[in-house]
Amino acid sequence: TPVFSNAMQFLIVNPYWNVPPSIIKKEMLPKLKEDPDYLNKLGYEVLPQNGGGIAVRQPPGERNALGFIKFMFPNEHAVYLHDTPQRNLFARDERAFSHGCVRVDQPFALANVLLSAMGYDEAKLKALIGKGEKTIQLHNRLPVHLTYFTLRVDDEGHIQRFADIYGHDQKLRTALMASSNKMASLR
Repeated sequence: TPVFSNAMQFLIVNPYWNVPPSIIKKEMLPKLKEDPDYLNKLGYEVLPQNGGGIAVRQPPGERNALGFIKFMFPNEHAVYLHDTPQRNLFARDERAFSHGCVRVDQPFALANVLLSAMGYDEAKLKALIGKGEKTIQLHNRLPVHLTYFTLRVDDEGHIQRFADIYGHDQKLRTALMASSNKMASLR
């Protein structure tokens, strides 16, 4: 998951999952070689593209990798927040299971907060499930800041350490050492 800031603009209820080309190439094509009916068995749609390529998407529904809602802040990384059918993952300590997007534990509660002023509540949102993809524009954009921390201070004042799964800490150490060495050479 990249570190960046943007603004949430809309939600999509019953989203299609347009599988990124990198996932098609690295994960789906090898499985298709083993089983040519692999995508069909999982309910994916294969769509021809101009120029001879293909697009793969997963229709809305209970098995959809994005769950029932995705929260969109369009960005160059194609990263967003979304529901998930894999609710069991929230009980695990390690949660780096995504390809970059961020799973939301209580998506209807978040949507309720974002849309309550527009007349939506959780019941009204859940009533939309299964009725086709629906985009709901936010009246006001919401700032989103995706950050990454490997340390935090708990309520008792103790430092908790977390795995540096992206290697950011080492990059920061290297940059700080280079800066420190440069400053020392200027003295």
